[in-house]
Amino acid sequence: MFDFLKRGSAPSQKQIEKLVKRLTEPGGENAPRIEAAEKLAEWGTPESLYALLKRFTISSNVITQDIDEKRMVVRMLVEKGNEPILRFLSSHHNVEWPVQALSEILPHQELVPKLVEILEKVAAASEFTPPEHKADLIRAMRGHVTPEIANVLRQFLADDDDDVRISAIEAISEAGEQVREPLLEAFLAANDRPRIRIRIAEMLADREWPVKGFRPKIEETLPEGFHLTAKGFVRRK
Repeated sequence: MFDFLKRGSAPSQKQIEKLVKRLTEPGGENAPRIEAAEKLAEWGTPESLYALLKRFTISSNVITQDIDEKRMVVRMLVEKGNEPILRFLSSHHNVEWPVQALSEILPHQELVPKLVEILEKVAAASEFTPPEHKADLIRAMRGHVTPEIANVLRQFLADDDDDVRISAIEAISEAGEQVREPLLEAFLAANDRPRIRIRIAEMLADREWPVKGFRPKIEETLPEGFHLTAKGFVRRK
């Protein structure tokens, strides 16, 4: 099917686009998608590998096939290096599988700082950056958030989008009680964001962090279903 490309020559953009069309077709049999993925990986150029990552932008109609194909693409990418993945993460919000591939290439101490670097570039690139792009990148850092990373993520506690704020709240909380005060400040600042206040209240209750220094204002504004104990801990009713 792909004999049109002479051995040793780089594919044209038109040839790559033709395969991307097959690669991202969610219906029908999986063989054309797999064949397209294999050829893009075989070409191994920066553009063909970037195109290969577009398989993560769709889900095929058969869930088990979809997962198997995405795992296959992850394996292909791991063999090729991280540059196409980093480029893709900077321009697409479908980050779960690319981050999985990247995590198999980079050690953990390099992975999260690289994700932070991409997040900051994405956030600074345009005020119209899709919020799901920022939220998904922050979620991808879960389980690896250090105090230094948490400090960078604090800027997203004031994001215009609730999902971005919540992803930042959940990530930052991993850094321990030293982030208690920023979260309490974010709680008070979210007077028009009930979802934010509920999530922070849940976090404080789960972590058993006191509201010391903020008690009067927190007590006045706790969402329904929560209360403060005499010692200043948030509890669910």
